[in-house]
Amino acid sequence: MKYKQSVLIKNVDIKTAKIVFSDDRFINYLIALQPVKIIKWDGIFNGAKAHMRFWFFGWRDFKVLHRNNVEESDLFSFEDFGLVLPFGLIQWVHQHKVIKDKNNIKIIDDLTFTFSNSITGLFFYPILVFPIVIRKILYKTYDWNR
Repeated sequence: MKYKQSVLIKNVDIKTAKIVFSDDRFINYLIALQPVKIIKWDGIFNGAKAHMRFWFFGWRDFKVLHRNNVEESDLFSFEDFGLVLPFGLIQWVHQHKVIKDKNNIKIIDDLTFTFSNSITGLFFYPILVFPIVIRKILYKTYDWNR
């Protein structure tokens, strides 16, 4: 299953965006109103790990490895690669890409995930995609110039 979205953030430069994406305050802002807890957050560099717990009729572990980092003058990107996955997921890859666009940035979230059972996948698809969809609003309301 796949989901992809792009959000334009005005008057933010690529250097600021990279700093913000590495800051756990940004992650906490993105998950503040969701049934998610951050257990461990190493950052977004290659080899960094993140451990979260999702509540859905009990707490479920979700662990990812950050990998495939790319850093250029006009973009940076990294992937969350699933290590420990809930809800019958057998694959999770979330590519985060931030591209300079004049005096702005464009944030692209590109998800690919697979379930062990297609019926389970249809049920959990909206639950897993919703936290990304609401970033269309959250990215724009974050204080990027902290």
